[in-house]
Amino acid sequence: MHNIMHTMPRIARPPHPQLPRLRRELTAYLERTGSNPNSFARQMGVSQSTVQRFLAGRTKNITEAIRPLLIYADIRLDSGIDEGQQSSASPGSVRLRRALEKVWDGGEASAVALAKVIEAIGPFLCAHRQR
Repeated sequence: MHNIMHTMPRIARPPHPQLPRLRRELTAYLERTGSNPNSFARQMGVSQSTVQRFLAGRTKNITEAIRPLLIYADIRLDSGIDEGQQSSASPGSVRLRRALEKVWDGGEASAVALAKVIEAIGPFLCAHRQR
């Protein structure tokens, strides 16, 4: 009997709109810190080819391997969180938004998980407010 493997067709997606900016900022970070893509990849525990492909523009999305590198380099990712008017944002909301940007990968599953964590600490926050 032949083993026939059926694969799902790849879905063409447009490149992430922030990729050019993220590449420029990561390149600037490497130059500023005197690092090179290969040593940075080793330091961060990702493959050198992953970093090279990202910097060369051969990736269309922010992958799970690249996201921690950008966060480590303090490069701001657009998480899709509605920022409203930046100038009127309270320091607390800015801090919360930055915390979410560090941990949320933009996916639905992680959004659900984060929402559950926030909802679970709700009673603690309510009790803290009453003090």
